[in-house]
Amino acid sequence: MRSTFSILFYINRQKVKKNGKCPVMGRITVDGKLTQFSTGEEIAPALWNVKKGRSTGKDKVDRELNQKLEEYERKLVKYYNRQVEEDACVTAESLKNALLTAKSGIPMLLAEFRAHNGEYLKGVGIVKSKGSYYSYVHAYNNLEKFIQQKCGLEDIAFRELQPSFIEDFEFFLRFNRGFSVNTVFNVLMKLKHMVHRAISRGMLRKNPFADYKCRQEETARRWLSRTELNRILCNPMANEKAERVRILFIFSAFTGLAYADLHNLSYGDISTDGQGVTWIRLRRKKTGTQAIVPLTGIASDIYSKYRNPTGNDENSKVFNVPYYALIHYYMEEIRQAAGLDALSFHQARHTFSTTVCLSNGVPIETLSRMLGHKNISTTQIYAKITNQKVDEDMQALKKRLDGKYHFPQANHLQTNLQQTAI
Repeated sequence: MRSTFSILFYINRQKVKKNGKCPVMGRITVDGKLTQFSTGEEIAPALWNVKKGRSTGKDKVDRELNQKLEEYERKLVKYYNRQVEEDACVTAESLKNALLTAKSGIPMLLAEFRAHNGEYLKGVGIVKSKGSYYSYVHAYNNLEKFIQQKCGLEDIAFRELQPSFIEDFEFFLRFNRGFSVNTVFNVLMKLKHMVHRAISRGMLRKNPFADYKCRQEETARRWLSRTELNRILCNPMANEKAERVRILFIFSAFTGLAYADLHNLSYGDISTDGQGVTWIRLRRKKTGTQAIVPLTGIASDIYSKYRNPTGNDENSKVFNVPYYALIHYYMEEIRQAAGLDALSFHQARHTFSTTVCLSNGVPIETLSRMLGHKNISTTQIYAKITNQKVDEDMQALKKRLDGKYHFPQANHLQTNLQQTAI
């Protein structure tokens, strides 16, 4: 049911200024309840048409005044219709807030978010990744939808943020947008980052979300067992492009390089020490930390046979790595050929950590250095996975041992024990 809604412009004749003009005011009425606001304009009382709520003057200033009042009216009607359509609580105050928030010069959340994203974009490819940039864009788009659809505003001032805002936003993301717990977590963390940015820039005095804790679920990290890895090792692909992706996957599984680092791997990242051991030393694109991995065994064979022959100066790429979309496409073909339930390129990095390293006694401190992790706590996730693997292996062992060994009968065992005691 739509509310009764009206807009009226009038002049406050009780406040005549020294120049003889009166301030032009606006009045919003919804269901009999009203609120007033100042338009920031003024006019001589003799030029004001009370019935029309407009200036009767013919000068440019009078025409501009009327245009501004019409713009106010147009925006209020738009805010009203939006709040009705979104089943928001439409009040005179909510319409006034929507109007004044849009026109004020005070620090605004979405405006600052846009400024942040613009600055971030300039660093993409230099110190920022494109993926991180798009995660901020995704967060902004959902925040904008929430503010417009649920708050009925074009933007909201930082000073208007309350603890309930982030709680309502989380509900919106979970139930209106249908996002998973971790997707919601990532969006909310971007919002909290904007608040911290505002505080550091003096736009906000204190954090309204300081006591709000964002929830995150620990994601299961998949890896290939030794048997599964051997299926990929022993199943060359007939398709030349799929075979190249398989080779790159195997190289990653024996070096721990993520796709972005493999894509950027250059000859300048590879060196041989005084002992004749060849090493990969590179700055990870994701974290900027250095990863150090020995280039031995299967990885060394792949490097020797499949590296880019067109040049070996330090800036030349070692491998011709396809775009990730193409990698993703051929991974499905490789998965089917190997008879696996699921397979992604990033599983190669997880497989290196668990099946290749931890399961073969590599210390977690050494693995952390090879993976280029900032904190060893990140590497410890793989240790948990390895414990899970031990449990799975023991369950499999139990099934294999069932029926192969027999324990003596209870009465026979009791007699033997009694004789031993005597």
